[in-house]
Amino acid sequence: MTVTKRRSRRVLIALVSAFAVLGIVIPTFSSLFTPQFLNQANGPTTTTTTTTAPVLTIKPLSVRPVITAFVTTPEECPPPVKNAPSKEPLKVCDIPRTAVYDLEPEALTLQLTKVESFRNPLTGAETVSMTMTPESAEKFATFTGSMVGRQIAFVRGGTVVWGPKITTPIDGTVLQLSGDLTTEQAADIARMLRSDA
Repeated sequence: MTVTKRRSRRVLIALVSAFAVLGIVIPTFSSLFTPQFLNQANGPTTTTTTTTAPVLTIKPLSVRPVITAFVTTPEECPPPVKNAPSKEPLKVCDIPRTAVYDLEPEALTLQLTKVESFRNPLTGAETVSMTMTPESAEKFATFTGSMVGRQIAFVRGGTVVWGPKITTPIDGTVLQLSGDLTTEQAADIARMLRSDA
């Protein structure tokens, strides 16, 4: 009887020990097969990010070569031509209606992605910044290269928003328009560039 009890006791101790070992080993092995461990074992994980083009909410901006420009009064300004034909010359005024521009047909359109007005911290001048798509920037660089020494006009809603003289080819996706502008004028130009409303 005592030998049988001893054997039963040894078997019981062996079984308890076996279950204790399994209780340690099984969680350890199962953690080795979790997706996180498998990814670490296979090297660093790479996450794929997809970039989508920004949604373009600004209408294309018309650019025309200037034939002539002269000073006028608001009363003598022709009314804005909202839907001017792009392939015909155009006579329009600027925003304050103090200059009349005779313009050639539309040379190109620029797709803007962002327009903002701000005070330039370096010069203190009110500035309007226009950001173009890379495709528009490339077209504009080629165009301004052929227009050195001439004046061009950015036209929105039958109004000349800005009429700079091109002194050198302009490249890059960001254009900054500045001059003797008030904060309100810069804000008006930015608003017109964003929308013809």
